[in-house]
Amino acid sequence: GEGQLARAAAVLGKPFPIQGLAAVSGHEEIELQPILTSLVAKEVLSVQADPRSPERGQYGFLQDLVRTVAYETLAKRERRNKHLAVATYLERTWSSDAEEIVEVLASHYLEAWRLDPDATDAQEIKGKARELLVRAAERAAALAAAEEAQSAFEKAAELSESELERAALTERAGEMAEKRGLAEDAATRYGEATRLFEEAGQARTAARVQARMAG
Repeated sequence: GEGQLARAAAVLGKPFPIQGLAAVSGHEEIELQPILTSLVAKEVLSVQADPRSPERGQYGFLQDLVRTVAYETLAKRERRNKHLAVATYLERTWSSDAEEIVEVLASHYLEAWRLDPDATDAQEIKGKARELLVRAAERAAALAAAEEAQSAFEKAAELSESELERAALTERAGEMAEKRGLAEDAATRYGEATRLFEEAGQARTAARVQARMAG
């Protein structure tokens, strides 16, 4: 029904093609079309009709609030399953080097892990989220988007199982804070990285980071 479809659409988030909705809802495109038409008529969803838009033919929520309500009415388990279904769909549809999709993919794995960190496949999902967040962070850093890069490095560090990796990612977050002119923020990150490097037995690296902090 319409409610069920709106909830599935809410997990997709940003403008989405009908194929994406089919993958997440488990229905055929031909079954979805009349329901989508009805949701557009009721002004729950809109469809991009501009032939110049790269998102032509894609659907999106007219109001964020409606999307939030639809998302929050999903049961936790169903929400998690749908995030994983979106991730599978994206991985199948996009080539693995399509960097612009990495951040979106990371967010779906991260959400799936957060929804059930004790699930049997949670470690695997957490690992995928971390790996993708690092890729997204490095891409943002290369594009001089320091704020996005810092946020992604910090999220990846939180998910890290290795002290050494967490130290390196925290240092990268510090570099991004420094690029943004946030000296205090950068010093905090460098201090945390120094401590982690020391705990991991990397005294020389810790000293190098500490020197950056002093600078």
